[in-house]
Amino acid sequence: MCSDTQRVSTTLCQYPGCSKPVWQDPDGSFSSFCGNTHRFAMAVNPRAESQMCKNCNVKPVYIENGRAHDFCGRRCAVAYNNGGSQSSQVGNPSPSTAATSTSICIIPGCNKAAYVDTDGISTKFCSNRHRSAAVRQGVAEACLQCKTMPTLEIGGRQSDFCSRRCSTTALDKAPVILEVPNGHKLYQDVANQFNVNWKHPTATPKILKLWKVYGARDINDRFSRYQLEVERRTGIQGANTRRRFHGTIRACRLGDTPQDSALCNLSSCNMCNIIQSSFQLARAGERTNFGRFGAGIYTSATSSKANDYVTGSASPNRAMLINDVVMGKTVKLTTTNTMLTQPPTGYDAVIGEPGGDLNYDECIVYNNDAIRVSFLIIYK
Repeated sequence: MCSDTQRVSTTLCQYPGCSKPVWQDPDGSFSSFCGNTHRFAMAVNPRAESQMCKNCNVKPVYIENGRAHDFCGRRCAVAYNNGGSQSSQVGNPSPSTAATSTSICIIPGCNKAAYVDTDGISTKFCSNRHRSAAVRQGVAEACLQCKTMPTLEIGGRQSDFCSRRCSTTALDKAPVILEVPNGHKLYQDVANQFNVNWKHPTATPKILKLWKVYGARDINDRFSRYQLEVERRTGIQGANTRRRFHGTIRACRLGDTPQDSALCNLSSCNMCNIIQSSFQLARAGERTNFGRFGAGIYTSATSSKANDYVTGSASPNRAMLINDVVMGKTVKLTTTNTMLTQPPTGYDAVIGEPGGDLNYDECIVYNNDAIRVSFLIIYK
């Protein structure tokens, strides 16, 4: 593996089987990979060196959203599942048996084998009829896009979608919000975080709706790239990325009902502008004209504190953003320092600790790429 200083424009991507040149960073240095797809794949699965296609054993496996499939493409997947061949070299196949399911359809009373799709992933059901029945019966969580088929489990993690088609349909429309049903584990997890962290001496509001926010691809790419850079620099797994609350102005009814799912174009609607274009340091202090820890992007682990900044007259309901924040190495401060434009040297974020000038916590980052919106919560 080349060091950062040894890589040049003709250095090839580190991902096995890739012959593309490495990508050049904005600072002039060269990455180890041709792009985010292979960078993420190696981050998720560092042992990708051994992951060649199970059928042809020549090309590397296909990577989708950081997950390594078993095959290089659909043709090899179909061939393998139909009793195709594995080979160490092209033209020199060795016999193989078709991929088979070892699990049983999870619909109560059905003893048929679960179907294995062309990517080698078990769907947990014997047929599409039982897949849709599982959603209706509450046996499985519904895809956030089509709402009729159950979500897939990929690499031990539950996807938001039932298929690549639904995933592509949703992400191609980004920025977009999709409603999370209250029976989903994701809903329960986010709702619990909101309720447990309501610390003001007022009644905890009732959650009415939860929406998953899918930002534009370039915003996600910049966030993921920054997250990996901080993780690499600090050695902190996941770059200490946490979910944090942010209250702002909503000048529309976004999220109130299923019909209110389109972002508005009002310049006064900070919420829709943030979902559309993410957070912007250039707008720091525009609303309050005061930042206790300087010109940064402010969030809090305390939902009731973020609620203090929620306003809007277009709806009787209130709305709050929940965000992924790359905190990296943090420094805790208890006294006001309005002159900050970046964290103290050696740190990635500032934590405003209660006990000095603060009653409730704050988290401040000073880089647009250190935060992305994940959820929109509607409450009353």
